[in-house]
Amino acid sequence: MAVALVVLTVGAAAAWRLSGGHYAVIVTPSMGEAAPVGTLVLVRAAEVDAVRLGDIVTYRPRNLPDQLVTHRVVSRDDRGDLHVQGDLNGSPDPLPVGQDDLVGVVSACWYGVGWLVRAAPVLVLGWLAIMLLSGRLVRPRWRSTVRVLGTCLLVAVTSLVLRPLVAPVILGVTTSEPAARTTTASVVSAGLLPSRVVGADDRYADVRLGETVALPVVSTAPGSPMTVSASAHLRGWWLLTVTLCCLTPLLWTSTVGLAQDGRSTRG
Repeated sequence: MAVALVVLTVGAAAAWRLSGGHYAVIVTPSMGEAAPVGTLVLVRAAEVDAVRLGDIVTYRPRNLPDQLVTHRVVSRDDRGDLHVQGDLNGSPDPLPVGQDDLVGVVSACWYGVGWLVRAAPVLVLGWLAIMLLSGRLVRPRWRSTVRVLGTCLLVAVTSLVLRPLVAPVILGVTTSEPAARTTTASVVSAGLLPSRVVGADDRYADVRLGETVALPVVSTAPGSPMTVSASAHLRGWWLLTVTLCCLTPLLWTSTVGLAQDGRSTRG
């Protein structure tokens, strides 16, 4: 089933590319809730003249042609070039977007799927390595057990490295009362799970993916950066869904059982 899913996914991606489409993974929080971190955006090629104000476009900056930027169109100049800006940015991007820069207009935003795209090479190669090594090095009696545990460990380590679940990002800080040294940070949630972000004096705010909040912060030492802490804050369906995901290996082995390798014998 896993192999069939991989083949189906690769086939769908190839069909989209052959039809003239592009895709990009959002890695910065500048688009807020419209296209938060970890979103896979599907981009359809378009002419600059056909782009409307308010459309979200993907383009290659003239000074950084190897990079892709996905922002919203906010104006058009006399030459017909587009001026774009991230929803959470304070000013438009420095360079206009012409036809040669434009990749296309975003036609769909798939929240969270970008994390799977980023993790897919590691997960697929890691899973293949687990299957091959366990087949060669582990006795048949323990082979399925090692594969289940190895797959769980692979997913856990990949999540630890990519941090897709809880990730507060400080966009900027402002000092509203210099005499009182009160500093406020604008924080955006870049994690998939609903989170509780905690600032100074145990002030907190509950946020969801792409949402921004303002919290007081303090520096732990002179010259050190401002920091906030965050943890998953799960309720209702979120709590049930995450619990079921965590229990999936146990439920699988309890209901389906471990695959039997080799021939069974009777005493």
